[in-house]
Amino acid sequence: MSPLTDSTAQPSPPDDRPVLDTGPVMLRWANHDGHRAFTALALVGAPVAALLALFGLPPVDVHGPLHYLGIMGPTCGVTRGVMWFTRGDFATAWAYNPVSLLMVPGAAVMLARGLHGRVTGRWLNLSVRRRRWMIVVGVAAVAALTARQQLHVDLLA
Repeated sequence: MSPLTDSTAQPSPPDDRPVLDTGPVMLRWANHDGHRAFTALALVGAPVAALLALFGLPPVDVHGPLHYLGIMGPTCGVTRGVMWFTRGDFATAWAYNPVSLLMVPGAAVMLARGLHGRVTGRWLNLSVRRRRWMIVVGVAAVAALTARQQLHVDLLA
């Protein structure tokens, strides 16, 4: 009996092998968008970043309530940082908030991923295993960023 007609032969697996598997993080192709909210956020954020580059800061106050008490949160300076990033001044963007250096390229990656998924029906999805460790690392990073932003209160006020 040939392998083609053998009913006990295992079917070939779909092309869902991991593209990257580092242990805690895995990239895998799928037939659905596993990060729809981030794709939508990039669709909104990219035009906002372009408007910031062209016209500058919005005419409305976007500060949180703690800002007026002198408490700088981890997102303080992101709007100004994104504006300076899109204008090509990366040092000033870093000074306002280091996260702004990740936001514009991150949005571009999400938009490219979304376009690829719409055209081909195959989405590159990120899975996080060992979430407890990732949460600990994330909380530590946010705490460090908050402390850093508080040290730059004169710039951010």
